[in-house]
Amino acid sequence: MSKAALSKSCSKGVFVFIEGAPYLGPWVLRKGSVLLVKTSASGKEQILRQVEPGEVFAEVPIFRDLAWYPINARCATDCELSLLPAADVRCLLKTDPKLGWTAARALSGRVAEFRDVILELTLAEAKQRLLRYLLRRLEGRPNAALGVIRLGISHQDLALLLGVRPESLSRALTELEVSGKLKRISRQTFQIFLKQISLKDREW
Repeated sequence: MSKAALSKSCSKGVFVFIEGAPYLGPWVLRKGSVLLVKTSASGKEQILRQVEPGEVFAEVPIFRDLAWYPINARCATDCELSLLPAADVRCLLKTDPKLGWTAARALSGRVAEFRDVILELTLAEAKQRLLRYLLRRLEGRPNAALGVIRLGISHQDLALLLGVRPESLSRALTELEVSGKLKRISRQTFQIFLKQISLKDREW
């Protein structure tokens, strides 16, 4: 897809696309951080997912044959992205079974991730939501054993992502620090002390 991909740079706060805009294809985030946001009729925002470098997003319309983007994508930082034209992606998926299988596995993983998010938003208190989110973001990182993770989003956006008030997020951070499970290195960088994380912290 490298020949067909279209590069784009966006500043912090700029929307890569908005809900209802014509669907051009999925995107690959090369650098920065993007937030996928759903907005209610009253204007209330809920952040559904944080996209990190190397991840593909807005791929669902490819499989559902949607002609529009069903969500908003906002840059949390300055970003560099690549647009994969929808027609080229569909052609590749139809002609390359291995690629199609890989895409199906990725989507099933995304469904499982959203299932966990829904359970957390419904049942978990703020500190559980925060700790489990940080643990998920830590998975697969080269130096995951060190427990250091930089989210690249503001305190306000992290609260929206977790579905809690900023004050509740601040209290959750303090409680986790007092319990010895987490340390704030900066407003966007945290260290999780994995030896202090119990099985109960990781699972429902």
